[in-house]
Amino acid sequence: MKHLKLACLLLATTALFGCATSRSVVDVATPAVANGNGQKVFISVLDERRFELKPQVPEIPSLKEGEITDKSITERAIARKRNGYGMGLGDVLLPEGTKVSDLIAKSIATAYGQAGYRVVPSSEKTVDTQAITVHVIEFWSWMSPGFLTVGVNNKVHLKVDTGTSAAPIEIHGQNREGVQAVTDNDWKESTEQALKTITDTMAKNL
Repeated sequence: MKHLKLACLLLATTALFGCATSRSVVDVATPAVANGNGQKVFISVLDERRFELKPQVPEIPSLKEGEITDKSITERAIARKRNGYGMGLGDVLLPEGTKVSDLIAKSIATAYGQAGYRVVPSSEKTVDTQAITVHVIEFWSWMSPGFLTVGVNNKVHLKVDTGTSAAPIEIHGQNREGVQAVTDNDWKESTEQALKTITDTMAKNL
């Protein structure tokens, strides 16, 4: 009976994830940056995430086709689907022309704008512009199987060099939502929640 229950559990979980073998492309919304009139800042983001071909744990970024050295793919990658056995399936990318670094730059810019700073593009940089450099250590979503619900998880770790003599600001965040079956909209919401965490945490440090 014990083995029968285990088999049923695995079968049910596999049914939830069995169709998740293909690559998904999701568009993620970011808030408009409300600029202030104070100190000018220019924000640059470096995507320093480490991708692995077959990681031992799902929170390490990986890709279905093993394209872990293709920057045009990794810079758009936000999640990886898995089946009930934990096997990696399809991955989740942002649309072409949109990078993870773009979303994070907007999230950081939103915090600076709310604090009264004036966020400028590179074309408007001057000698008195404060250079902000964001290092993306972790930014990833993944699924974890469960008996009644499936977990959609997200983990964030950034280091923000504010261009001053102060130590870099570290932003950490982790979130989990339980759903019946994971859809593309769940990946979208997970990523948007992570971006909100970035904005909220950065705002508290300004």
